Amino acid sequence: MKKYNFSGIFRYTGLLFLFILSLNGCSSVPEVTSSHNNNEIVVDGKQADWGNTFTSVKNENVAVAFKNDDENLYICLITSDNRKIVKILSSGLTVWLYPSDSKDVIGIQYPVRKPLEELRSVANENRESMEPSDINGRIQKLLKVQNELIIVDENNIGVFSSSPDVEKGFRAKIGYNMNQLVYELKVPLTRNKEFTQFVFRANPQDNIRIKFETGKVQNKRSETDQQESPRGNGGEGMGGHRGRGGNYGGMGGNRKDGGAGNNGPLEYEFKVKLI
Repeated sequence: MKKYNFSGIFRYTGLLFLFILSLNGCSSVPEVTSSHNNNEIVVDGKQADWGNTFTSVKNENVAVAFKNDDENLYICLITSDNRKIVKILSSGLTVWLYPSDSKDVIGIQYPVRKPLEELRSVANENRESMEPSDINGRIQKLLKVQNELIIVDENNIGVFSSSPDVEKGFRAKIGYNMNQLVYELKVPLTRNKEFTQFVFRANPQDNIRIKFETGKVQNKRSETDQQESPRGNGGEGMGGHRGRGGNYGGMGGNRKDGGAGNNGPLEYEFKVKLI
């Protein structure tokens, strides 16, 4: 009767199992616990009120922080990498928010990619040239055209828009000082009492996912882009509208932090435990 070496089989199976676990560990999304906001956060493009709550993204010269209270989620991203700063301001940034039940996914586009003609107009303002070597001047000019915040659904269709400077609701601000960009965002949650037009369906104690992603958006609107969204009637100071459609490379799966080289989009994803 033929004998089988079961110890060798078990040893091989065990090594294979450990190898699979190691692969899963390499692709896992970082887990971060939010800090409680005690009314200290002011969305003004400055990081002083965030203290030491930042989590660094390995090898990326990027750090993020999250705070929340019962009614709002606060997000901050900082970087002093000029290439990343220019990419965020010129290509636009979407912060994707995934609730714990995977429904009602929303994306917040700010800054919004502007048509090339508008960027050229800013660059030629007062007959100033935008030299590639003048990074600071280029960043300042890109900041001048950021006057809109757009909420999109999971299909990247616009459902709500407003000025980023509103007091209630979604508020965003980008600051640039001492060669560092500070991106701040306030997101109303389900229990928000002051703003009910459009909220992110999450509550304290929820486990959510947050992904930062740069990319390209379409500059030309279709006829349906001009129609008012059935899910929102506009924000303060601006009317609601359907879509600034675009391609942000899909929504599913865990992606490696940092994107794909200098020419690829920036992508940073986190699992966030609200408190």
